Amino acid sequence: MSKDRDEFDVFRYEDCNLCGECLSKCRYLGLNVTGAVEEMKRLIAGEPTRTVHSRCISCYACDAFCPHDCHPYELILKTWHERYRKQGLPVRAAYLMPTSSPNFRTDMVGTMAPREQSLLRKWEATPPEGDLVLFPGCNLLTMPHLVDAPFMEGIVISGDLDLCCGEMFFRMGLFDEVKRTAEKLTRYYRDREIGTMLFVCPAGLNMFRNVLPRFFGAEFSFETRFLGDYLWDKVSAGEIELTGKLDHSIAVHDSCHGRILGDEVTGSTRKLYAAMGLELRELVTDLREGLCCGMAAGSRRCRPDDMFLAAVKELQAAAKTGADQLSTYCTGCRLMLDMMRWLYPTRQPVRHLLEYLKQATGDATVHRTHARTLRMLANVVIHALPHLLSRETCRIEV
Repeated sequence: MSKDRDEFDVFRYEDCNLCGECLSKCRYLGLNVTGAVEEMKRLIAGEPTRTVHSRCISCYACDAFCPHDCHPYELILKTWHERYRKQGLPVRAAYLMPTSSPNFRTDMVGTMAPREQSLLRKWEATPPEGDLVLFPGCNLLTMPHLVDAPFMEGIVISGDLDLCCGEMFFRMGLFDEVKRTAEKLTRYYRDREIGTMLFVCPAGLNMFRNVLPRFFGAEFSFETRFLGDYLWDKVSAGEIELTGKLDHSIAVHDSCHGRILGDEVTGSTRKLYAAMGLELRELVTDLREGLCCGMAAGSRRCRPDDMFLAAVKELQAAAKTGADQLSTYCTGCRLMLDMMRWLYPTRQPVRHLLEYLKQATGDATVHRTHARTLRMLANVVIHALPHLLSRETCRIEV
């Protein structure tokens, strides 16, 4: 199977045998194998689909399901890329874009505690050089308290809200912006003395390791690693001492990028949870079939109600486990699920892996995120919802 390619056409046409696994296993599309094959034929031919482009929430799972690594997800995104080139984005999306000023993350900085503001200033001023350098990413920068802990000793944290990995642009199919992000990051990290770049967010890790260099020409000279995997090695070696066992049961939410990256992320986090004494309540048997937190669901139409409905499905699934709490290791998922709990209250508080680790190592744990997400939600309502019905469009500048 062959097809003329353009710059952003990364689907492996020659390896696709139209088995239909990628789309038939998706929990959002509702397709059987026959329907999935027909939809793939339309996607490959560049024709309008009957189901995919009206139901896809950009969860990325089809890439995990594909047995031949053909990248059907990127084939879906290509349609959105072409749409953006012709039409731009609905103006309601502007406040949510990481390069907009202000946006829903930058507006949080002034409301943080002095200690957190001091951390952000320090990370912005610190050069990204050392054996271990943590790329905080935009979501951790809204919750800097998560890594304000002794177990982070020896790790250089460097970055600010202007240094974006491009993940949001990628999930929306804004390939031109991802390309410019790849070029910007390549320039920024060129000639830096970095041994290993650590990522608390699986999205950032997947962008730096796979998406940016494989599809958009980024060049990085350092190794990449998930922070949870690094911390698990430290715990198992006795270099991080767990001073107390935790007695909660937790429903574990897996991020979209975590499912793509596999055991380095999904396995290491579960080992850490178990070592801390937490009882795991899995939401699915096959981790590839987990649900999205809701953040990616805004990619197709840039509508907050799509994000809310997707988040509710996961909150309901977590509640059915009967677990005491809902936990995630992804900072983006932490923000989204916690924010949507203000609209769909559940009895399970949302906690991040690092919050548990702080508690298990005897560090004082203050759960600031829930109150913070209420302010974030209010800002989104103020800045984005008034444009919900507007037909005005905008362009992104990286």
